Amino acid sequence: MAIAIQAEIPGLTQEQYETVVRKVNESGTPPGALFHAGGPIEGGYRTVEVWVSQESADAFYGSALYQQATAAITAQPQISIWPVTGMDDGSGWRRIS
Repeated sequence: MAIAIQAEIPGLTQEQYETVVRKVNESGTPPGALFHAGGPIEGGYRTVEVWVSQESADAFYGSALYQQATAAITAQPQISIWPVTGMDDGSGWRRIS
């Protein structure tokens, strides 16, 4: 089942966020990623992602690429995860199963 992950990362700057995103996307979108958005919030940054499955997300977050890209970030994000049954990524709504 597809999942959404929201992360609020205290103290993260736009520069740090963009450095991580550029690094993890050097070879293209990570396998299993369907959507990613990020932006500033008071005191940090928030990201929202949709993955085809929990396993895809786990593989990405456990990868050496992600670990290297985020090595300089010490803040502990607040994470929310929920199932996704539908999504519009700008190409029209579709059911996700």
